This record gives sequence, structure tokens and C-alpha cells, in this order.
Amino acid sequence: MQPRIRLVGTVLAGALLTASLATAPTALAASPAPAPAPAALLSPAGCWNARATEGDMPPADVKLEFRTDRSVELIGPPDENGNPYFVGHGTWTPGWSGSFRFTIEHPLPGGPPGEARSALNGKLSSSKAFSANGRTHYFYDDGTTGGPSSITITGTRAACS
Repeated sequence: MQPRIRLVGTVLAGALLTASLATAPTALAASPAPAPAPAALLSPAGCWNARATEGDMPPADVKLEFRTDRSVELIGPPDENGNPYFVGHGTWTPGWSGSFRFTIEHPLPGGPPGEARSALNGKLSSSKAFSANGRTHYFYDDGTTGGPSSITITGTRAACS
């Protein structure tokens, strides 16, 4: 090979390398971001069969639906006719690594009329199970209040109906 052709080839190769290095960051920026870590994917959104224990009352089987709009619906345990004793509503906010916080308000079943207001901190132990604990305050229609009492809820993911 003649020296002049070799020099042109070397210059051309250097120019191509420089051009490819100059456009590499742009090409990398256009590529999709890596998938988030599995812990970041944990969310309570969906339906749950749960067991709630509040204060000194016996445990109750309830249903929870954490909706993607960050609202929560709680369906209380069934009465003797199969209807829920109460339906509650609230909101939830996500935290880190499967943690979340939610509030629920529901009418008090039996006893003096009023409302229970609970605030709980939850944690998903997997995509199919969670536990939560917090406090409930009671607001009675006659203007008196009660509580707080402790509340714990454990749940397993269920199909939404």
C-alpha cells in the first residue's frame, strides 16, 4: 500500500471514530430507561381480603380496594343477612419499597351512632400480602369523642369483583 493511501485511510478512520464518539451520548439518551427494581413495583392497588383487629373487639373479616386514583373502599364484615355492617372510604399514598399510608372513615356499627376514623401505616411483604397498623379515633353524633385505639390489618390479594 502506498504511504499516501495509508495516510488517507488513517485520517478517515480517525474521523469516523470521532464522529461516533460525538453522537454516542445522543444515542444513549434516546434508549429506554432500565426497568425499575422489583421493590419499586410493589403497590397495594387492587383488592384484598383482610382481617382487622381494633382495640379489644374480636377480629373482623373485611374487604379493601386500593384504587389507582388513590382512594380506598373498606367493606365491613357481613351481618346476619350477608350485607356489610358498614362501608368506609378513604385515601392512600405510596411510600418507598412497598410501604404505604392510608386513612379510612366508616360509620360505627351498633352502639351509639358516630364515625370511626383510622390512620394506618402499611407494608407489603410481597405482591400478595400486606400488614398495617395504626390508630382509630371515634366521633359520636352527640359531639363526644373516644380513642384512640390500636388497629391492625393483615390482607391477602384477591380478585376484584
